[in-house]
Formats: sequence, C-alpha cells, structure tokens
Amino acid sequence: MNGVPQQSGACPAAIDRAFHYGDGLFETIPIIQGKPLFWDEHLQRLQAGAQLLQMNLPGSLPWLEDFQRLQAHVSLPDRYVLKLILSRGPGGGYGIPRNVSVARYLFASDWPERSAAYWHPGILADICSVPLLTGAPYLTAKTLNRLNQVMARNALPQEYAEGIVLDQQGFLREGIMSNLFWVAAGIVHTPSLEEGGIAGIQRQAILNWLQTSSIPCQIGDYRAENLIEAEEIFFSNSLIGIWPVRRFQDRNLEGSQGKISAKILQWQATLGLGPT
Repeated sequence: MNGVPQQSGACPAAIDRAFHYGDGLFETIPIIQGKPLFWDEHLQRLQAGAQLLQMNLPGSLPWLEDFQRLQAHVSLPDRYVLKLILSRGPGGGYGIPRNVSVARYLFASDWPERSAAYWHPGILADICSVPLLTGAPYLTAKTLNRLNQVMARNALPQEYAEGIVLDQQGFLREGIMSNLFWVAAGIVHTPSLEEGGIAGIQRQAILNWLQTSSIPCQIGDYRAENLIEAEEIFFSNSLIGIWPVRRFQDRNLEGSQGKISAKILQWQATLGLGPT
C-alpha cells in the first residue's frame, strides 16, 4: 500500500467488498453524553437496507456489544460521532458471494466543528448542478457508494454550506448530505423519496414532531419552482439537526427567525443538537 508491501491477512479491508465495490451500508449516529440519539431507528434503517441488498444482518445485539466495548476501552468526549459500517464481507466479482460472513466496523470520530452561524442566523444555499441518480430501489438505501454526493459537493461553490439536489427529471429530492424542507403559507413541504434519496432519521423525527405539534406537512413530487413561494427553507440530518437557510440564490429568507425553524431549533437543542 503506497509502495509498502503488506503481509497477507494483515489488512482485512484489502479483500473486503466494501473497499472494492462499495458493497455495504452505513449509519452515522450522534453520541451525546455517552448516549446514542435515535439508536433503534438507525438500526432499523440498517436492517431495511440489508434486506434490500440481500445481505445477512447480524442483528442489533452485536452492534450494541461493539458500542459498549468501544466505550469501555476508549476515552471519549461528551459529544462525538459514531459510524456503523456493514460490509457484505470478502469476495471478488460482481456476483453476490454465498455463505460469506458480513463484517462490522465501528468508527468513533470527533464532532465536526462548524460555525454557530450555520444555525443562527442560517446558511447560504443554492441548487446543485449535479443531479441525483434515482429510479432503482437500492438508491434509496444508505449504501457506501456516495460518489454521487461527492461530485455534487465538489460542484457546489464553497460559500454554500449545503445545496439542493434535483433528480434527472428535475424533481426536488434532498440536500447533498441532508433532507430538504420548506415552508409556504404555513405548510411544511418535503420531497417524496420513493424514487431515490435517503429518508433520514432526523427527517422522520421532524415529521413526527410536526404531527405532534399540529403543524401541517405535505410530502410530494415538487420542482424548483415550488421554492419560489417558500418563506422558510431548512436542511436536516442526524448531526446538524437543522440548518435554516437565510439566503437562497438571490433571495433573502427568514433563516433561524422563521416561525417553524425557530421552534424546531429550540426542540432540537433539548436533544443536544446544535452549535457546539
């Protein structure tokens, strides 16, 4: 590796299908005060993805034991990121190998340091020029193949903290690393993800919160023109909670001062999400 000979068997990833083909799944989980946020929901999505890819999921108990072992042997901060990776295991060729054991990986990493201004007053955002590939069931799973997102982020100017991604037909789908919401006439909207895109754990938590708060929400197929009437736009994922948008393209928005965005930010602060 990098010109240095490696002893056979010393690097298991060298024969892992996750490394060769991106043949696997992952979950990114915030750990706050030693406790994972939405642990069960992340494991349920991992299980659903494994079924879609016809992978043998080891069940939730081994992941929990791995996490407990990590906490027992590593000194960790109050808030950090835990990434679970499930690989199909070893094997070559595009055909799915039979009778192979899946591989579990856990990565603990520092909480990403981002400007508090991303939450208050909010971020700058724009439409991304790279479309989201859709139309196949596996494109709705949180697989290790993130090249579409890598190229989308690379195409977006650095002054934009996040970008809105359209599919090949021009329908709104999601952010590059997040899910998309906007508010128009008091109604929250978010794109349907049945054809592609990742249904985020935080997205579902927000949908549940909106229902509990009696705030109307509509899920559907929308185009970029639907954002013209938006009073608020915000992005969500497991680590950021939400980022309100204070300027979209050439139009100023309410950002964190938006009526619904402000309420969601306040609620998510009770979960331990928000600026460090």
